[in-house]
Amino acid sequence: MRHATSLSSTRATVLLVAAAIALALVIVSLAVSPKKADAATKLVTKTFSNSALISIPDGAVFSSGSCTGTDIGVAAPYPSEKSVSAFPSGSHIKDINLTLKNYSHHDFPDDVDVLLQKGTHKRTVLSDVGGTKDVSNITLVLNDEANSALPNLGQIVGGSFKPTNLEAGDHFPAPAPTQDNRSALSGFDTLNPNGTWKLFVQDDATGDCGKFAGGWSIRIKAVVSA
Repeated sequence: MRHATSLSSTRATVLLVAAAIALALVIVSLAVSPKKADAATKLVTKTFSNSALISIPDGAVFSSGSCTGTDIGVAAPYPSEKSVSAFPSGSHIKDINLTLKNYSHHDFPDDVDVLLQKGTHKRTVLSDVGGTKDVSNITLVLNDEANSALPNLGQIVGGSFKPTNLEAGDHFPAPAPTQDNRSALSGFDTLNPNGTWKLFVQDDATGDCGKFAGGWSIRIKAVVSA
């Protein structure tokens, strides 16, 4: 009887040890798996530029702080486009910033509307800001993570600002898509970064004009395969 009891006790100990090892392996597996998943991807940031002049509107001549020619309508070109093909298949957008370069506008920057489109997604990233205060050769970085929005009536200065649309219902003529009144660039998150990005710009009232003398650029942070 003592021998049988000892044998049973040994078997029980072996089973308990085996169970403990199995549990430990499960715990280790759960701890390691997320790290393996993280290691399968990485973040890549690239900037793409179209440095061609954008006249606001088409036919306007902005020189020495004054305007001649057309003073209302869509910009030239309309749209301004940038093709992106630098990311590997399967990539998706984590974050984007839009830069408007060497922006000048006489008398009424409030009239300028800017819409960014990628495929079926679009955002009105700048509209009805800056009141009646002239803008002279500044560069704006539109960034969801910036500390503040662009001013309604105050002076626009160069720097980093949240995309800002202060008035719904702006009409962008064809071939622009129907306006989306939302402004946040996060609306492009998770999309494939490759393809054609389109920037639609217009001046929606008479009496003034402007330009993005240095064009624009888009900074894309994407999740790609490691």
